[in-house]
Amino acid sequence: MRLKKTLCIVLLVASMSLSACKPGSQADATSTPEPQAVFTAAAQTAQARMTEMAATMPSPMPPTPTAALTPGTAAAGTVTATLALAATTPAITAPPAVSGSDRVEYVADLTVPDGTIFRPSEKFTKTWRLLNAGTSTWTTAYSLVFFSGEQMGGAASTPLTTQVPAGQTVDISIQLTAPSNEGKYTGYWMLRNAAGTNFGMGANADGAFYVQINVSGAAVTGTVAASGTGTPGATASTTTGEGVVTSTSLSVDAATVEEACPYTFTFTAQFVLSEPAMVTYKLDVDAGIPLTLPAPTTSSLSAGTHEWTYTLELTDSVSGTARLHITSPVDVLSGPVSFTLTCG
Repeated sequence: MRLKKTLCIVLLVASMSLSACKPGSQADATSTPEPQAVFTAAAQTAQARMTEMAATMPSPMPPTPTAALTPGTAAAGTVTATLALAATTPAITAPPAVSGSDRVEYVADLTVPDGTIFRPSEKFTKTWRLLNAGTSTWTTAYSLVFFSGEQMGGAASTPLTTQVPAGQTVDISIQLTAPSNEGKYTGYWMLRNAAGTNFGMGANADGAFYVQINVSGAAVTGTVAASGTGTPGATASTTTGEGVVTSTSLSVDAATVEEACPYTFTFTAQFVLSEPAMVTYKLDVDAGIPLTLPAPTTSSLSAGTHEWTYTLELTDSVSGTARLHITSPVDVLSGPVSFTLTCG
């Protein structure tokens, strides 16, 4: 607009100049310009003025180039803002929190003391009495778990069946089977808390408790029901023999007793001979402590079934296993029976 206004002014001035040149004037006397020359001069003046004004005006900004942007890129000269987006990940369920510390203190072997002898592939139950020596409560989300050594057919994980507050004891059992080959075997076990962490004994709660057995002799073929008096739960077992001794068995009148001490357990031993023989037999007991046991008996016996009774007086709380052991004319062991006395 400003250029147009300037051009109009120049043309107006040129027009006025042209009209001022009357005939008879001094200019007329000198020279009379042609109309075309006047318009040419006016145009040149306007062009010069436009050039002068253009030189003083600021140059327009160049247009911003437009480019196709690929996702994740920005054009040069532009400012981009980056938004921090939270990553979308599958929800993970955290394990239950464990309040307090977990630690085990071993109290006793209620069954199968170390070194108990079993026949190959003989089944048995191992029971530990353990103390919750930590500060947390063991719940049914806790488990007995196999750690290392010989697993003896036991379950890899067995949940606890009751809650055990800190400072309390619990009896934990597991069903096991002796290996099929003779030898000495040890299996190590620990507890596992609700968060899936194993723990055991010692200052660092990393020590495993264990079951240790010896495997020897012929396999156990079956069990017989116990008879006798005492607390329900009396146990018995029988084993096939070889040659002259065809079977042996042993029963105990009470498997678990809580009584004032001393207390006397009664064991009944039985064996079968296929022919007359001179037989030596005794009661073997493994309780982890020294005990005064009945002396071995040697008798000349006829073929058939023979039965003896053994008594064992105990003055302190104890748990253990017992077997009938025939040492002659062949070496034969009965299956084990377990017993526990808690002095009241």
